[in-house]
Amino acid sequence: MPPLYLFHPIAVHFPIALLSLGFILSLLAGFLRKKKAFEWIDSVVSWLLWLGTLGAWAAMGLGLLAEDKAPHVPEAWAVLSDHKTRAFWTVGVFSALSLWRILRKKDRLPQTLLWAAALGLLLSTAYLGGRLVFDFGMGVVKVGWGG
Repeated sequence: MPPLYLFHPIAVHFPIALLSLGFILSLLAGFLRKKKAFEWIDSVVSWLLWLGTLGAWAAMGLGLLAEDKAPHVPEAWAVLSDHKTRAFWTVGVFSALSLWRILRKKDRLPQTLLWAAALGLLLSTAYLGGRLVFDFGMGVVKVGWGG
């Protein structure tokens, strides 16, 4: 089996997809709340939030493992530090939002607003991760072309 840290680039896509889709469906649920046929959307939104939050924890844990294995690229360390800090904030905010959703199911508008802010945080974390790969080549093996 390959080392666990190699799964970080795979794992990061799950929280991005699940939490983005959950946010979109939460907006849709707000418009369809009065229609009985669409009551199931609210449960789907909750599950997308909870699974996305667990995925964010997994991605962050794998990222912490990958941090020790990343090649030393001095120019990238400031970006890596910001990426790591935002990952901690992202996981913390989505964890709080998940707990809030469990305890206070009726406060949907404030939850949606917090979710929008948390999603911005998640996407900025992903952007910095992309910069580490594409701008600095962290985690990428350099392969030469030809001779």
